Amino acid sequence: MRRTLGLFAMVPAALAAILLTISPAVAGAPVQGGTLRAALTASAPTLDPHSGTHLAIREVGLHIFESLLTFDAKFQVVPQLAERWEASPDGKVYTFTLRKGVKFHNGREMTAEDVRVSVERFRAVAPRRNELDGLAKLEVVSPSVVRMTLNKPDASFLAAIANPICQLAILPKEAVEGRPINKADLIGTGPFKFVEWIPDRWVRLARFADYKPEGKAEAGGFGGARNAYADEIRFVPVPEPGARVAGLQTGEYEFADFLPSASIPQLTGDRSLRIVRLGPQNYPTVYFNHTGKFKSLKLRQAVQAALNMDEIMQVANDGDGRVDPGLYFKEQVWYTTAGGNLYNQKNPAKAGQLLKEAGYKGEPVVFVTNTSYDYMYKAAQVIQEQLKKIGMNVKLEVYDWPGSLAVRKDMSKWDLFSSSHSMRFDPSANDFYYRAKTSFFGYDNPKMEALLDKASAATKFEARHKIYDEVQKLVYEDVALLKLYDHYTWQGHSAKLQGYTPWVQVRLWNLWREK
Repeated sequence: MRRTLGLFAMVPAALAAILLTISPAVAGAPVQGGTLRAALTASAPTLDPHSGTHLAIREVGLHIFESLLTFDAKFQVVPQLAERWEASPDGKVYTFTLRKGVKFHNGREMTAEDVRVSVERFRAVAPRRNELDGLAKLEVVSPSVVRMTLNKPDASFLAAIANPICQLAILPKEAVEGRPINKADLIGTGPFKFVEWIPDRWVRLARFADYKPEGKAEAGGFGGARNAYADEIRFVPVPEPGARVAGLQTGEYEFADFLPSASIPQLTGDRSLRIVRLGPQNYPTVYFNHTGKFKSLKLRQAVQAALNMDEIMQVANDGDGRVDPGLYFKEQVWYTTAGGNLYNQKNPAKAGQLLKEAGYKGEPVVFVTNTSYDYMYKAAQVIQEQLKKIGMNVKLEVYDWPGSLAVRKDMSKWDLFSSSHSMRFDPSANDFYYRAKTSFFGYDNPKMEALLDKASAATKFEARHKIYDEVQKLVYEDVALLKLYDHYTWQGHSAKLQGYTPWVQVRLWNLWREK
């Protein structure tokens, strides 16, 4: 029997895109063929779906790879490669029956053994591997049936499998077992197959002729029937916002993401384009390196007290956003203001006093940022100036996005790091930030680990919500990281591009270019 978990549902209407220029009703049948060129902001550091949480990875990867489960447009867990699943009465045993006849891009049919190997690899290498810590046994029951047994009930288990962030993609056993993944191993079951990746130039995907879409559900979210109509998609990294705008207007790109707010009046007046506002889509963050000078709570508190989020939002995104303390958006059922009294303090005097108490003597603070995401770079510049006013010596180091991630891996090379936090469908998807064994910024607090353990054991929505209120409060009290503001974004596409439905992330299946 098919099950969905209502507790993962969110209020979808407020997160839906607001269409400023409404596309005309789609007329006629979809047209197959042609090349779709999409201008994105950054190059992916890798296309290995298990290896990173970065937006640039899944913008491409979700077209190539699929998971046992995914989320639909109402943010409910639904089948994808699984045909159905059953849960035991005690909530500890999940049995997944796979869809039959699903082929990998190498032509071989997917089996339960591929699922087993992919899950085991995910548990070994994925940044959010902790979300499957409760998986005690993984069994291949038959070529089309997999059984997973938990050591205790876990209300977030299905959401962890469905999470598109650091996707638990199913790859062929021979592509991932016992060796590092390379370009030849980028083999999925999705509507498009990998063809070519030239970093900083493009990623090319081709329509997979033998793709078997999930046909029982209407397309929506990341689920349902996903059809490839374009013969080819080219994902082109275009870090300069003005170049994305110009390319969209000249027809160099049929689609462009993260358009600058200042260009929207100009673009909405162009009848050859359709412009879409998405919001809130993410929130910019600043991570502390907890293994270096920011081991000092007082020093972290000084930064927290100094920042003026209104000013940061105005410069970084032309004021197009919302200053709010929630680590989950107001439109989500997980929203809370816990700890919000410590957010957006705008208190330089307090910050200066905390600097003195921390024993700060003007040592350089290395702040790594990037130009691939313009709003991150602008926010970093404002933060540098705000911290300078309280006496902190902040040095910006600027890279492209992959370059900044490469530096982040070496904890001796940075103190602060610019990033952003995309929408999470379940709060457990953030747990890896705060567990010592998976935190990429060195965070380690036993009190936080205990709260996360408590949340994992809770099976009732109300109980989990209360615990995650405490988690957010501790994030602010311990200054684990900094949320800046709720960020709104813009997308644009050619008026000839039909079938595009804006959502929380770029999805280029089920659309075509009219003749």
